[in-house]
Amino acid sequence: MRITVLMGGTTAEREVSLASGREVIKALRSRGHDVLAIDTARGYLAPGDEDRLIPEHVGLEPPRLEDLAVMLRGELLPALGELPAVRQTDVVFLALHGGPGEDGRVQALLELLGIPYTGSGPLGSALAMDKELSKRLFEDVGVPTPPWLMAPVHGAEVEHRLGF
Repeated sequence: MRITVLMGGTTAEREVSLASGREVIKALRSRGHDVLAIDTARGYLAPGDEDRLIPEHVGLEPPRLEDLAVMLRGELLPALGELPAVRQTDVVFLALHGGPGEDGRVQALLELLGIPYTGSGPLGSALAMDKELSKRLFEDVGVPTPPWLMAPVHGAEVEHRLGF
């Protein structure tokens, strides 16, 4: 099976996404799949470039905003559907974290193009990104959820309503 892994991106969670993507690629290839890697900030990563361009671990600090801004100028998400690695795949494995990779935009684009992908659909993804709305929906249908507050909140209110 030909599987395209989308990872990286231009959010503060870039390194986590790259680390996830690296492990997914390794696992899929170990099972005999033809795997293509796309960093949505850099583009298609040839197998020979993957080890050089995908870090083996997540750093202690998030990427600098200046670095993310430079990558954002070249972000591929608007043109994702034009990439042969996306158009000619059996399924897209979403290893993107944060922003466009989790908020339903990538999922909606892939659905419009008729390209199968892993994970939740556009609506479920969008709802999950809104943590307050998600918690309220859980409560409304009786899903047990611990007490919570939305930031910003003062420490005194946290102590009063939730305790330490």
